[in-house]
Order: sequence, then structure tokens, then C-alpha cells
Amino acid sequence: MSDPLNILKTVFLSYWYIFLLFVIFIIFINFLKSRRFKGWSGEKATSVSLNLNLDLEVYRIFNDIIIPDTGGSTQIDHVVLSRYGIFVIEVKNYSGWIFGKEKDPQWTQVIHKTKNRFQNPLRQNYRHIKALSDFLKLEEIYFYSVVFFIGDSVFKTKMPSNVINNNLSGYIESFRAPILSLGKLERAVESLHKLKDNPLISKKDHIETLKQKHTR
Repeated sequence: MSDPLNILKTVFLSYWYIFLLFVIFIIFINFLKSRRFKGWSGEKATSVSLNLNLDLEVYRIFNDIIIPDTGGSTQIDHVVLSRYGIFVIEVKNYSGWIFGKEKDPQWTQVIHKTKNRFQNPLRQNYRHIKALSDFLKLEEIYFYSVVFFIGDSVFKTKMPSNVINNNLSGYIESFRAPILSLGKLERAVESLHKLKDNPLISKKDHIETLKQKHTR
């Protein structure tokens, strides 16, 4: 009578590559479902959309900006600069129902019977605007906060007009009154170009700062 362990060993040695592919497949699926990948893919899709749909002679687009702030550093998904203002965009790649009010500390995501709370992105983006305003030495009146939900999400409460889940470029283009002088615009664009070429804070250091905050 054959030993069951020997049989299993023989099967594994004969088909080990199938087991390996299965493990890799499971890891890959879990990675695609991870918040980190969803955040990255959402930001990349938004960047491509902005570059395709906005007139690049009118709008200057910067992605993934890391700047110092009172808490150490902050990361901004997208900044769009124009004579019509500076649009600071926070991207959220969420599915399901979204509940939230402008002044609530947290909003809620509901998928079937599962509820997940997350920081009010308007509050999060205000911190970004404050830091960018200080960095560029421009008053906050020149900045517009925009929260853009990408993915299969549905707002179940009335959202402020600057919280949207479609037509981001159209929303930006709806601002047609020039508020920023050409000189201020060019200086701001130059400052961000210099920052991208010579970062003040590396992404590694920024992530380490976030880890330290969350472990306190």
C-alpha cells in the first residue's frame, strides 16, 4: 500500500509550478484589492484624464507633490494652476455608498452591510491648501479645494459643490474669472518645477513620518 505522504510529495514535485502560480495569483489579487494600489491607480487615472482634457497652454498640472507642513510633511495628489486659480485635488478611489457632511470629522463608506469610516477629505485637503499656500507664499484666496471620488461610488447625502465623482476637468474649467496675475502664476509654476526637480522631502521620509504618527 502506498504511503499517502509519498503520494503527496510526488504530486507536489510533479506540479509544483501550478501551486506556485496559484500562490502568485492570490497575492496579485490581494494586491489589486489593497488600499495602496487603489490609491495609486486612482491618482494615475486622474492625472491622465487631466492631461487629456485640459488645455495645457492654460493649465499647468503637477502630480504627487510632497511639501513641508506643521506636522512634518504632507502629500498632495494633484495641483492644477491657472489664471483662474490654483486647484488642489484630493483623489479618493472608493466604491459603494458615501455618506458625509461638510463639517463632519469623518465620512462613511457602506458596501452591502459593511461600514468603513474615513477622514473627511475636505478637512484633509484644507491642510494641503494651508501647506501649499505657505510654500508658494500666496494667500489662500487663490486656492480651490476639490475632492474627486474615482471608482464606483454613489453619494447618498448632499455633498458640497467641490466634492464630485465625475467630470473633474469640466468642474475646473467652470471657473472663468481670472484671479491670479500672470506674474504670480509663473512664479508658482516655477517653484513647483524646482520642488519636483529637487524635493525637499523624499517619499521615503514622508512615509516614515506617517508611520510614526500612526504608531503614537
